[in-house]
Amino acid sequence: MTVNEYAEQVVENFIREITDNVFLSIERDDGVMRDYMTNVNRYGLDTVNMAIGLKIKERLSLANNGENDNPKSRLIKSYTYHK
Repeated sequence: MTVNEYAEQVVENFIREITDNVFLSIERDDGVMRDYMTNVNRYGLDTVNMAIGLKIKERLSLANNGENDNPKSRLIKSYTYHK
């Protein structure tokens, strides 16, 4: 494997699981987690999570590439893989 192939694989894996990683980053930041919970209480869990997922896809111009029903983040039950 060349260094470019390796770099491509690393970035591809990151993008594939970016939604899970965003939610993990929410969990790890107390201030962001407080804001997340405020929004969940105000708008509902599904509404907030869907808005975050759609914003990730929109801002990064990603395409859907399957589903993961076993996320690492405890804030979501599933997420869409991206490419």
